[in-house]
Amino acid sequence: MKIFVEKAKLENELRLFQGIFEKKAIMEILQNIKLTAMDGGILEMVATDLEIGLVTSIQVDVRQTGSFTVNGKDLYDLVSKMPEGVIEISEDNDLQVIITNEKKTSKYKMLGLQSSDYPELPANDMANAISLSLTDFQAMINNCYYVISPELKFNLGGALLSIAKNKLEMAATDGHRLAYSFFNADTAVSEAVEYILSRKTLLEVLKIGSSGEIEFAFDNNNLFFKHMNRTLCSRIVDQKFPNYKTVIPEKTEQTAVVRTEELLQTLRRILIFKTRNNGVLFKFSKNKLALERTTPEKGEGYDEISIEYAGKAVSVGFNGNFILDFLTHINSEKLGIGLNDSESSFLFKPMDGSGAHFIYIVMPLNI
Repeated sequence: MKIFVEKAKLENELRLFQGIFEKKAIMEILQNIKLTAMDGGILEMVATDLEIGLVTSIQVDVRQTGSFTVNGKDLYDLVSKMPEGVIEISEDNDLQVIITNEKKTSKYKMLGLQSSDYPELPANDMANAISLSLTDFQAMINNCYYVISPELKFNLGGALLSIAKNKLEMAATDGHRLAYSFFNADTAVSEAVEYILSRKTLLEVLKIGSSGEIEFAFDNNNLFFKHMNRTLCSRIVDQKFPNYKTVIPEKTEQTAVVRTEELLQTLRRILIFKTRNNGVLFKFSKNKLALERTTPEKGEGYDEISIEYAGKAVSVGFNGNFILDFLTHINSEKLGIGLNDSESSFLFKPMDGSGAHFIYIVMPLNI
């Protein structure tokens, strides 16, 4: 195999694969990326961890067809540090991959593995794919993914994607908080479908592109997401997602309106002292929100901000990091906080009215 390709072009594509590789792969070859040079000037790249996989293709100058696999992180690190311009990649069926720059002033050799030993990825012709706005879809993911801890398994280790006629929904929970987002969209499905998307899948969809449409398809075992020259496949999480809609308050008696940036900076200050549960006491009173924190081993803090609030006085404890997560993932000048009392869940919602409809539910914390 021998190809010539612009360094920047290859680097940009290889960057997409870096989230696929696991630090502790169950097989050595899963640390590798498979490169195949084809007739017609096509370079296909494939990587998988057996749960998710990514396939992309780019136009290159193919002088000799062929295929090999090589460590995906090492290849990306090397290509990203090569001089700008055209680079040459060659392999003569000896599994020694030679990478040089245009002027031949840089030459590196990497040891590969047989491409025939690389796992085959599931395939789908996307004939019955559902077309979605990539921008809208990524906005929903951005609203939800951070609720999912990497340590969570099975049904709580992913977000529930629901696609119905004219509506796209996503929800994620860790048992203490819930993120729920939806779009009114022309999904053109004959019947509603629901799937749990793993956290890793969500993060990879965020990187697959930035505009246009994304095609979504599925079979009995896998989900497929196609955007232009890139296709991401993900094994279906065969678990039942909790009935999250039961924790969304039917109504809230009072609403506080808060400036997002002011609350964000105040919360960052008061969270400087680290504790086990990062508990912060929120005290709502007429047009004022006070944040209090006491850490016996480190000190205490008090901060207050002006808000729009005419309801009764309420004091409630929250895990401050839960609120911080929400504030750093919204793009809204103001947010509304719906509340009933100190023992009920609180409803946080951006107030700009653009993009995805989004609510964030947080359970109180005993402090």
